[in-house]
Formats: sequence, structure tokens, C-alpha cells
Amino acid sequence: MLTVALLIASAALAFSHPNLARWSGILSFLFINDRLHFEWLPGIEFTWDPAYHGLVFAFSLVIFTAISYARNMKKSQVSMLLLFSAGLLGFIGVRTPFEVFFFLELMIFPAFYLILTKDKTSAFKYFGFMQVSSVLVLAGLIGSGTIASILLTIGFAIKMGLFPFHSWLPDAHSHAPFQLSALLSGAVVACGAYGILQFSTTRLVLLPIGIISAIYGAVSANGEPMLKRLLAYSTVSQMGYAAIALAVVPEIVPLFLIMHALAKSSLFFSSGEIIKKTGFHAIRKIGISSKTTFISMLVSSMSLAGLPPLLGFTTELTILKASWLYSPLAGIFFAFAIFPTILYSEKLLSMFFKRPHSKFESALPLILALMLISGVIPWMSS
Repeated sequence: MLTVALLIASAALAFSHPNLARWSGILSFLFINDRLHFEWLPGIEFTWDPAYHGLVFAFSLVIFTAISYARNMKKSQVSMLLLFSAGLLGFIGVRTPFEVFFFLELMIFPAFYLILTKDKTSAFKYFGFMQVSSVLVLAGLIGSGTIASILLTIGFAIKMGLFPFHSWLPDAHSHAPFQLSALLSGAVVACGAYGILQFSTTRLVLLPIGIISAIYGAVSANGEPMLKRLLAYSTVSQMGYAAIALAVVPEIVPLFLIMHALAKSSLFFSSGEIIKKTGFHAIRKIGISSKTTFISMLVSSMSLAGLPPLLGFTTELTILKASWLYSPLAGIFFAFAIFPTILYSEKLLSMFFKRPHSKFESALPLILALMLISGVIPWMSS
């Protein structure tokens, strides 16, 4: 929890010394394993004790990379990125309704500001959807019974970007600075799945929504010409996988979210570098030469497609087996979503087989991607 406090302090420091704030934010991760428990008001206790330490590590690594990429951002943008990161890490370690709602809100306003600097319409759409999400989650947490649980599930499903609550996601992800896009797509949507895993008792209702989202997102990504929007629709599809897992095999969800956080953030960081170097957003116009970026995008996209020996293979095979055992029809639909995933992965990699507009190397996304190779790190979901 000390890391969260230091990130908030660094956000304030960024308005006067942005580079120092970045370094203090990076160094704050030395204290990521510290738990916290205290009574901050009579009878009201505050506790930060994450249930899934592998998820904390993956999110920390993604945030660390995003802060490292923030060196050319404006003071206010650095501050908002650090504040957003504090909300993200705070959320996955708290348990009470007030604490959950507080950290959800702490994520909304900085992200709104960062998107607003690029596109007002997308920013207000994001803000509206996230506020509705937070209110539904709060209602579900303070209520009781099936209705309260369904409200909470819908609230977190909005945050996941599941169909039909997904329209905020392609706009926000494509217009946000790539440092934020990586966090939104790699970690924030995962917070929705994490919230359902921790607090919902009506997860089975997500099965049909998850199947529709998995197929719709993958097919939409396949037809999307713009690089960041393609990745955003890919997130809709992958969160469909997560929704199916929540319904039929919840024990695999933390590991799947770790995989998705690493793979999708690596893709967004790589895409940010590509767009910055070439000046193009349309995939058909982009041609680049970069061994490290090619490997990053190859490994990450293949993990999303569930190919061995990558972490995505382990998680998606488990989801496929469980969905088939629950209903062969559900298993068939889940398997169907994998094929367009392979196709849009090939579409991403086509950028490296054209006449290059730019040559560069980028190590940070590669580090995230290589951690998806099964056995590199003994991932633990608890």
C-alpha cells in the first residue's frame, strides 16, 4: 500500500518536477509487497491485502513500463498517469465497498483528463460509462441478494468492455496516449473481471455475453483498418474469454488476466512506438523494420491466439475444456472465436513485411512479451 501512497505523492510532485516524480513513482514499486491495515475512523478499518499476488506483479510491471514511457509527456499528463496508476493498484488490494468505490473513482478522473487532451467526445463517453459502472458496483456492494449481485456484475461488465457495453472502449483506447491505452486495455478492463471474481455471486449470467463478446470483438478487430482500434476490439474479444472463464472455470481467471495484461500492454506499447516513428495510424500504410518490436508483437499476439508454448495456450485451453464440459455448444462457439484472432494477429504482423518507413528497436515491450513464454516465470494465481 505504501506504493499507492507514493504514487499519489509523486502525482502531486509532477506539477513542479515531472522527471523526479517519474523516478519516485518507479522507485515506489520497491514497496509493492507491503500490506497495510489501520483504523482511519472509529469503527472503520482500511486494509490493502491483495488476493492474487501474481496479478499485482503483472499490473506493477505494466505500470512501471508506462511510467518509463512518460518521459516526454507534459507535467499534468505525468501527474494524471501516476494518479491513475495509484487507483489501479489500490483497487486490486481492497475489500470494503467504500474502498472499492474510492479507487474506482480515482481511476476515472485522471483517465478522463488524459483522453480529453486528445478527443473530447471519447473522453466524455468514457466518463459517462465509467460513472454508471461505479454507481452500479456501489449499489451491488452495499445491497444484498440476487438483484444486488446482478447490478454489481453489470457494473463490472461495463468496465470490462463486454458487448453490448463496449462502445466506450474502442474510442477511449484509440484516442488516449499510448501509455494510458496500455493500462486501460491491459489492466483496467481486467479490474472489471477481477471485481466480478471477488464480489459477484451471479457469474453464470456472463456466459452468453462472453460468447457474443469473444466472437464480435475478434470479427470486428479483423475488419478494423486502424492499429489502436484493432487492438481495442481485440480487448473486447479477450474480455469475452474472461467472461466465459468467470462463468465456467473462475479459478483460471487470475492467470488469464495476467496473460492478457502482459500481452495487450506489450502490443499497445509497441503500437505507440510504431505510430510515433511512422506518423501513420492505418495498418495498410505502416511499414517498419524492428527485430525487437516484431518479436514483441509476434509473441503477444500469438499468446492472445492461444498458441503453445505461450501462457495464452495454458489459459485458453483450460477455458475451452471447461466450456465444452458445461455445454458442447458453448465450447464450439468459444473455439470459433479463436480463428479470427489468428487472422487479426497476421494482419498486425503484416506491417513488418512491407517496405519500411522507419527502423528502430524497442526493448521494454519485448520484456513484457517474453514473460508470456510458459515456464519463464512460475506464475501463481494466488
